[in-house]
Amino acid sequence: MGSFISSPQVLTRKVSGQFQVGCKDLMIDGTVLGDRGLFMRVYYPTDNKTTDISSYPLWLPKPQYAHGLGEYLGQSPQKMNLITSAIVGEKREDCIENAQLSTKCDKWPIVVFSHGLGGSRTFYSTYCTSLASHGYVVAAVEHKDHSACWTYQLSERNGELVEQPIKIKLIEKNEKNEFKIRNQQVGKRVTECVKALNVLEQLNLGAVPEKVLIGNDFDWSQFKNKFIMSSASVIGHSFGGATSLASSAYTTDFQKAIVLDGWMFPLDSTQQEQAKQPTMFLNVGDWQWNENLDVMKKIFPHNDGNLVLTLNGAVHQCFSDFPFIFPTWLAKKFGVQGPTEPSICMQAAIELSMAFLEEGKNGAQRLKDEKFSDFISNEVYGREKFKL
Repeated sequence: MGSFISSPQVLTRKVSGQFQVGCKDLMIDGTVLGDRGLFMRVYYPTDNKTTDISSYPLWLPKPQYAHGLGEYLGQSPQKMNLITSAIVGEKREDCIENAQLSTKCDKWPIVVFSHGLGGSRTFYSTYCTSLASHGYVVAAVEHKDHSACWTYQLSERNGELVEQPIKIKLIEKNEKNEFKIRNQQVGKRVTECVKALNVLEQLNLGAVPEKVLIGNDFDWSQFKNKFIMSSASVIGHSFGGATSLASSAYTTDFQKAIVLDGWMFPLDSTQQEQAKQPTMFLNVGDWQWNENLDVMKKIFPHNDGNLVLTLNGAVHQCFSDFPFIFPTWLAKKFGVQGPTEPSICMQAAIELSMAFLEEGKNGAQRLKDEKFSDFISNEVYGREKFKL
């Protein structure tokens, strides 16, 4: 069933590369007491093509994701059902579920992606599928630290798999333990990002992880010897931006990090000090603020390969799918679209990300100067700049 007020049914890529894109969910049970395992969607290049719309996965896999997002935004399940029915409908990601890995290259670079607060493994599909269409394998983690809008784990009871929901944890603005809670969450998120990298390494070695709960019906052996593990990178938006920095601080197996409008509050002093891998910060000037930028400024001198770029006229959600879910007038009303056209913001984010991953700071800076200097600058500023 489609939606009444909607953008196109498939969230088409904004910077499409030479490849079609495949995807597959992978959930792995925890192996130690109290461990919730790992849940991620893997996006990858494929040679497969299809006209069957049902082969493209739903952007909202379960209604609970909308309800959880509503809880985060202070909206009732009933209102979110109405919005979902009227606007989202059966909107789908631009990737083919269960497709085969492309055979057109011997090996592929890999990226681990971390979503923001209230996000999920599907909410950044435009960004992730665009990277995959250019030859990247992207593991989009769905975090189980109570920062996703909603997620779940499966556990075995009496020979059957039972779904256990993991709801978002709401924190009051003046909560005295907020930093402790958020720092603990970022620690769990780092563990999941490192696990995702370890799982990709296992698949590269031809080993299927133990206790696969979702993804057993897929031929993971096709990924054997197909990944370039030596250039693994980690990317994240907002809370995921802090996660990407903390992950690169935890292990140098992540060679580079990209922070999409990062929220730095959850990082402790040790994580800030140890974030020394080459990092690109893509900031939204209207969303950033001095206190947040001060943390970035502490990290920036750690590596000569670091780069900070600021988007003007963008909004915090411009890196997610939300600007493309709604028609333009509603996107502006809901604050997920700013003066700069969302497709231009997304194009810049994707192309600058690839330039940084492939050519480092100099490559991204050159691209910005040649193509995006009309709305992206090297000036580091936040919303205070616009105050009278």
